[in-house]
Amino acid sequence: MPVRSRLITPPEAEPVTLVEAKVQATVEHDEHDTMLQLMITAARQEAELRTGRALIDQAWQQRQEADGNTVCLRRWPVIEVTSVSDDEGPLDPADYQAEIGDFPAVVANRRLVGTVTVEYRAGYGAAGDDVPAAIRQWILATVSSMYEHRERAVVGTITSKHDFLEGLLDLYVVTPT
Repeated sequence: MPVRSRLITPPEAEPVTLVEAKVQATVEHDEHDTMLQLMITAARQEAELRTGRALIDQAWQQRQEADGNTVCLRRWPVIEVTSVSDDEGPLDPADYQAEIGDFPAVVANRRLVGTVTVEYRAGYGAAGDDVPAAIRQWILATVSSMYEHRERAVVGTITSKHDFLEGLLDLYVVTPT
C-alpha cells in the first residue's frame, strides 16, 4: 500500500494578503477581488504541491503499511503529531516519539502492525508572515502573472520567462525518503 495523505483541516489564512497581491499586480480597484483571492489560493496550493510543504498551519492524515517502528511524514514542516494508530489500535503518546519540523517522523517504542494512521499539524505558522519570504514572493509573482494572463493561452506575443522566480521554491522542495 502506498503512502496516502489527506488534508483534514485546510489553512485559515493565505501566505499573502489580497492587498499584497493587488500591489504586486498593480490593481487599484475592487472589481476583481474575488478572482484575485482565488488566484492566491491556487498559487498557494501550487507552491505546496511543488514543494511538498504546508505553508500555513493545517491538519493532515497519513496512512501507510507498517514497516518497522518508524513512519516518515510527507508534509513538512510538522508542528505536532496529534495521534498515531495501527491495526492494534491507538498508541498512547508515551509509546512514540514525534520528530517535528523538517525531516519529520514518528518513532514507536514497538513494531507497528498493519495500516498505520498518523494525524498531524503542519505549516510554518498561522500567519502569512510566518512563511519564508522566497515562497511568498513566488506566490505574489504567480498571482500577478495569472492576473495579467487570464486566458489559457496567449497568442501572438513574445514571452520571456523569469527562471529565477522558479528557483525561489528550490530550497524548500521536500524529498521524502
